[in-house]
Amino acid sequence: MGDADSVTVQATVTSLQILEELYERDGGGVTELADELAVSKSAVYNHLSTLCTLGYVTNTEGTYELTHQCLRIGFGTRERNPVYQAASGEIRGLARNTNAVANLVVPEGPNVVYLHRAGQQDHPIPIGGSVRLHAAAAGKAVLAFRSPDEIDAYVARHGLDQKTERTVTDPATLRSELRSIRDRKIAFDRGELNGNWRCVASPIVVDGDPMGAVSVSGSADEMQGKRLEEDTAGLVSSTAKTIELELL
Repeated sequence: MGDADSVTVQATVTSLQILEELYERDGGGVTELADELAVSKSAVYNHLSTLCTLGYVTNTEGTYELTHQCLRIGFGTRERNPVYQAASGEIRGLARNTNAVANLVVPEGPNVVYLHRAGQQDHPIPIGGSVRLHAAAAGKAVLAFRSPDEIDAYVARHGLDQKTERTVTDPATLRSELRSIRDRKIAFDRGELNGNWRCVASPIVVDGDPMGAVSVSGSADEMQGKRLEEDTAGLVSSTAKTIELELL
């Protein structure tokens, strides 16, 4: 058999693309899905019929919508994650203490995924959404604790795409910043992901493995100066250390 990483089953790809498109559209019909995905209407219909049978999609007079089946799988996966189990209560406490948005992220490939959030729900990345490691404070906090070879491989394979004019896109600048983050266990995002947001993050490192990160985010008007760089940074660092102890 060939390398499993190189095998793509097109039918599976199409089914997942249909699910994602239904999510983006908040429902849709066979024709519009076929046009968007450049797949025949008969193929789209067959995929939708299968997804309906499996309980992932409903059909109401030709309009297909997602069910909460994906929610069950997603929430169930999150509940089994040991980092989430250790961190969920701490994240709620951090949101109360900072009066801001507190996040828990975990690494997944070249990204960090926003696994849990407490506080104000206005945030540029939704729960379950992801962002590249170099483009946000929480991602940089994780990336800083990977080996130099892993960092080089990340840059070479994925590049440093620019989210805003402040995003770090120069590899040498990124490596220098990661060394500082590793020394201090604190990372900042001053408009690198979203020009109107500021963020401070601290990694969750157990036995040298960066298992996730804790972050606090807020508007550029609110998160600046001493509040961002001292008060909030201290609370974020303390929370990450508490979670690390829970995971030992």
